[in-house]
Amino acid sequence: MKIPWPLFLAWKQLFPSQKKVSFFSLLAVVGVALGVNVMIVVVAFMKGFQHKFREDIIDAQGHARAIPLSRTKEWGILQQELLKKSEVLAVSPYLQGPLLVQKKDYHSVPLSIGLDLSAGDSVLPLDEFLQNGQMRMETHNAIDVTPVPDSSSLQDDVVFVSQYVANRLGVRPGAILRMGESKGMRDDTLGVRVATLGSEVPSAEWELEYLGGEEWSLSSFGLGFQTKIKPVGDLLDGGPGTPTFALLSPFSPPEIGAKSTYQTFRASTVEVFSPAMIDRAQANEMVPPKEVRVGGIFEVPWQGFHAEAMIGSFRLLEDVRSSTGLCDGMFLKFSPEISGNEESLHAFCEELELSRSVDWAFVPWFVENAWFFDLLKFEEYLMILIMVPIGLVAAFAIAIALMTTVLRKIREIGLLVAMGGARGMVGSIFCLQGFLIGLLGAVLGCGLALLFICFRDEIMSFIVVRIAGDEGKTGVAQFYDFYSLSVPYPWESPESASTFLTFGVFAVLVSTLAGLIPAWRASRMNPADALRNE
Repeated sequence: MKIPWPLFLAWKQLFPSQKKVSFFSLLAVVGVALGVNVMIVVVAFMKGFQHKFREDIIDAQGHARAIPLSRTKEWGILQQELLKKSEVLAVSPYLQGPLLVQKKDYHSVPLSIGLDLSAGDSVLPLDEFLQNGQMRMETHNAIDVTPVPDSSSLQDDVVFVSQYVANRLGVRPGAILRMGESKGMRDDTLGVRVATLGSEVPSAEWELEYLGGEEWSLSSFGLGFQTKIKPVGDLLDGGPGTPTFALLSPFSPPEIGAKSTYQTFRASTVEVFSPAMIDRAQANEMVPPKEVRVGGIFEVPWQGFHAEAMIGSFRLLEDVRSSTGLCDGMFLKFSPEISGNEESLHAFCEELELSRSVDWAFVPWFVENAWFFDLLKFEEYLMILIMVPIGLVAAFAIAIALMTTVLRKIREIGLLVAMGGARGMVGSIFCLQGFLIGLLGAVLGCGLALLFICFRDEIMSFIVVRIAGDEGKTGVAQFYDFYSLSVPYPWESPESASTFLTFGVFAVLVSTLAGLIPAWRASRMNPADALRNE
């Protein structure tokens, strides 16, 4: 293919054949590449934070909330109507409000949420919250084998508390340790594991022994307890107040008489008071506090969720608040067809509200948190406003360098015009040099951005540890958790591809425009004067 001579000359001036590397060309390309890299990485990370916060908010609040505009006891009718709709996957009615929680001389006033899970799965991923807040005990010659509690542990006398409340009151859920080395079997490979540990299990030492066949023995000499059990399915259940074990799969029977010793620690108990109880106490009514056990510690990734919080059953909140039959709202979860697009989600909420606007309001998650995402958008635009001048600085540097080239090549320019080259074609040589610098810089900058996205965890860990130290790393992760940040590659997301393309085109365009002034000056030269130039 025949290459146009202005493009050929532009390339040869940037990368002469007699030189391995042109210093000017290298600096110009690297300058543009760094500018493109910074702009793409900043915007991509800001969008990644927006996506992360979006998922965290949905986990903490659902796709929308149904809020009663007046106190009503007929909320169950609405719940059944919503569950009949194919677009609605789950509905979790709730009660919420501050309660006073006491443990000896320590107090806390957490935002308490009572969830009604009788209609199916919870909108809030409680199991994930509990897993995030799991506390492990540091032991010597023992292993903490406490299973992570799940939402099924939420009973009327059991609550989940946030990490902040647990630390403030000095409480924790029940725990179980496997003591020393197992005799004849290893719990982590062949044998059993602890499946569940109810909050009612007392502090005691337990011994699990294999008797042969399908018979096992579970005993606690301190409690005077001993029973023989057989697996039901893959579970070994000794009854209420005992830890439940599960056979590992595949199960290989250990030697007869093999034993494992466990130590359990009872879950902490706390006393709960409500404003209604305090009012009744002031009226000289004897109202004892509600005593509940700590079934688990949770951690919600969304920082907008109250740090001082407690989750209990719906009936627990009804009892302590004396608000039988009432509901403060419902968390709603919709199908991906509805929740995947903000416009369709907003339209569906308006449709639900249309016939119930007097009694209920349906608020999507992005409307309730609009202020927060407006702030993130402002930060994104501010960062772009700061980063764009970097590209303009590179453009000025390219323009100055090309203007210097024009002044150095006056005789060559005059010779090209004298040989019949059109003034516009001669001037386009320098404009094309700017285009080539921008194109190469954009490609290199996109490549650097891909490397930064690929190794973002290692890079950010290095930076954060050097600035904040190992202790500060945890604090930074509370607000900017780089390890769970989703930054898609251009081939994975149209939005990411648009970011790469936008800043790549911007770099090429600005670099090309930077070559216009030198090109204009070269095209206006008189060939006779140019040839006489010394």
